[in-house]
Order: sequence, then C-alpha cells, then structure tokens
Amino acid sequence: MPAHWRKIMLALGLVETKGLVGAIEAADVMLKAADVRLLEKSLASGGLVTITIAGEVSAVQSSVEAARAAVDRLDGAVRISCHVIPRPDGELERILQLQPPCAQAATEEEPPVTAAPDAAATPDAPATTDVVAEAAIPMPENAAATSPPPSLFDREKAKAMSMGALRRLATDLKTDLSSAQIAAANRQTLLNAIERATRKEKE
Repeated sequence: MPAHWRKIMLALGLVETKGLVGAIEAADVMLKAADVRLLEKSLASGGLVTITIAGEVSAVQSSVEAARAAVDRLDGAVRISCHVIPRPDGELERILQLQPPCAQAATEEEPPVTAAPDAAATPDAPATTDVVAEAAIPMPENAAATSPPPSLFDREKAKAMSMGALRRLATDLKTDLSSAQIAAANRQTLLNAIERATRKEKE
C-alpha cells in the first residue's frame, strides 16, 4: 500500500443504509464524532448506499457506533449493516478505486490557468498601428489608377479602367495622341493608342 494510504487507512469503517437520507446522516455523524476521513459514497441496486471512512482504529470505531445510533433514531431510515476493518490490506485499494489525498488537494487548490492577453487586443495596439501607418511611404496620386507596366499590358483589364485612368496612362506612355486628342478621345481610341505605344516599347 502506498505511503499516503498507510497514513490514513489504519482502519476502514463502512455503514450501509437503504436510502440516501440515512447515508447522509451517517456520514455527517461519523465526520463529527471523530477525526476520520470520508473516502467514498457508493450506490448499489435496490437503493443501498454505502459510506466508507478511514482513520485510526479507535476513531473509526467510535464514528461507526455513532452513525449506527443516529441512523436507528432517524424516521424512515433503514440501517443494513455497519463494519470496521482494522489495518486493511493494501489490495483493497483496487476495490475502492480511491484518489490519493495529495492528488485531491492539488486538484482543489490549483488555481485556474488564464491565457496571456493577446497583444492585438490591448489598448496600446492601435497606437502601434498608427505609427506604422504614419511611417508608410506615400503612394503617387496616379499609382492606383495606372495599369501594369507596358510589357504586361492587358487590353481586357484596361477596358475595366476608368476614363480618367486611361487618359493618364495614355499621357504617361507618350502615345501618338496629343494632349487635346487624349482629352477628347473615347475609350476605344485611348485603348488603341495605349496598345500601339506598348508595342513600340516592346520593339
């Protein structure tokens, strides 16, 4: 038997009742009568409930006797049996399937683990974002409106561009249209002029 059980299982006390009320009364009386530890409450068919305690032999004996008298005085409670096992064998641990007291204490006292706060959710995060935004290199005014470089010119994509963007692109590519012609040209004329200028640069 492990050392932590040898310290408390000098004796086992068992009180079996029919019905839960008598079992609860027995457990309460046993714990108040002497320095014993409540090990388990087991339920069986037919409404049988067994309360198991452990402690020194004398303490367990006095607790079981107190529980016997308390259950007998309780209206409607039925005491089935009471028994004390001094110096129980270590193999009983397999039957009882009890959790060691040290493990129980560790489970009860261990504080909950809280996750570290997300840096993105802290109030300082927006300030960092603002600093990065201020330090960003400004884009040219016509950068978003211009199409890809001439070598990557796509007529289908250029058709989706606004007229203002097409006129700026025609001016940047130095097409064969004058400034006045670019200002007065329609979409098809601008696309043709941009395509011609692109072909010349490729050659």
